[in-house]
Amino acid sequence: MESKTFIPWQVEVFTLSTRVWRGLSSSNFPCNLVRCYGSQVYVDGVLYWLASDKVNGILRGFIMIVSFDLTSEEFRQVYFPDNLAPQPFGKFSMYKLRETLAVIEPCVEDSNLVHHVWMMEKDDVTRSFKKLYTISNHSPDVSIVGVCGFRKTGEALIELETHPGSTKILAAYDPYSKAITNLGINGRNFSLYSYMETLVLL
Repeated sequence: MESKTFIPWQVEVFTLSTRVWRGLSSSNFPCNLVRCYGSQVYVDGVLYWLASDKVNGILRGFIMIVSFDLTSEEFRQVYFPDNLAPQPFGKFSMYKLRETLAVIEPCVEDSNLVHHVWMMEKDDVTRSFKKLYTISNHSPDVSIVGVCGFRKTGEALIELETHPGSTKILAAYDPYSKAITNLGINGRNFSLYSYMETLVLL
């Protein structure tokens, strides 16, 4: 089997005030990082990505989290807790939850798909995670397809479907009452993004 050749990463930063791109030293860049996927998450001056790594030149396909501090311009690798096992591509997803980072872990329990919500501890230099709650549905009429994001209140925004391939329903999940509220928005796929009203045009 032929071994794949991986092209080293090159990192540059664009500064709005000077409108100039400049290269960064890769000395603190995770050397085994091969590929980033999904949308980045911005929390308190730090960008986070899901990524895969390689060992001895072989792409493993498991994921890790890579962060970039916009102030210090340093990269770090954020480690999952031991009981949050590595998963292949496409399994995990990341979102912003209450000014910190949340990781969604889908699992099959008792033949039902559930989603564990893990939150990164605030003000923790080790950036450890704790499990907040599990999103599950006991109704035989609908199933939870996935998590799309979170409201400022902490409610999870989830996709529901009545049967495989049907039109999906956007709903809100209350972690305290476990109630699921239909938001009246239907579609094939949902992508949710946060926004900030401002008069400053970037």
